[in-house]
Amino acid sequence: MSGMQSSLGRRLAPALLLATAGMAQAGRVPDDGPYFSAPYSGERVLEYQVSLPVGQARRQSFSIPAQCPQARHAFTHGAQQWCNRVERRMWVKVMMDCDYAAFLSRFPRPPAHDYVSGYDFLNADLADLPLGNACSQQKATGKCLPVPAGVADLGRMLVRDTTAAGADAGRPGACRVVNGRFRGSVRFGKDGLSCYPARRGKGFRILSVDYADVNGDGFMDATLKIIPLGPGARHIPLILPLTRTQPEGPFRIPDDLFGG
Repeated sequence: MSGMQSSLGRRLAPALLLATAGMAQAGRVPDDGPYFSAPYSGERVLEYQVSLPVGQARRQSFSIPAQCPQARHAFTHGAQQWCNRVERRMWVKVMMDCDYAAFLSRFPRPPAHDYVSGYDFLNADLADLPLGNACSQQKATGKCLPVPAGVADLGRMLVRDTTAAGADAGRPGACRVVNGRFRGSVRFGKDGLSCYPARRGKGFRILSVDYADVNGDGFMDATLKIIPLGPGARHIPLILPLTRTQPEGPFRIPDDLFGG
């Protein structure tokens, strides 16, 4: 298991649009997730069946995530060599879904504290999310840690507006994700965060939210699946685990995500 965990961040980073295409957005409270996008249909499901080549003229049906160990065994023993291009992409999707399920289930003990599940991430205040605005000031103190591999960096998805020339005046109330989406630029000033929405600008979409204690610290975490939007963006999903240790206040990326 340790070998998988050491590379889990890197393997969660690249994904396929077919893995999440059409996925409905998740609700605000914990449920029986995680949810996945069913192959081809994109339906939001807790489990899906997929039939894939495992040998020459031989196929096997897998129920994901219940049969992830069997699927991983077949994959690591060369099943993909018998695939066409579409089937090879489907194998990659299956492995990424299995990695994601394993990431969420590493610490099965119910967390003692939950300060995340009551929050509406699909309509989040941007000021509550880790945009990395203080990172430049923290570099001198050594406290500015890089975003872990495979984790979405919201600060890089948004354009930093330094002039706001010709834009509408930003208001703190306007700095909000709406129905899972935000597109536009942001500016950090002495009065706080200002936002300049742009319908075709860079931004992100929250595809789903799953809840689990992903680092075993006893606090519930919310893991967002996010896809970058806008010109030049690589439209592939990334994860953004978030936590907080008190009922109010901004969220942060949990410590020691891929250790343990």
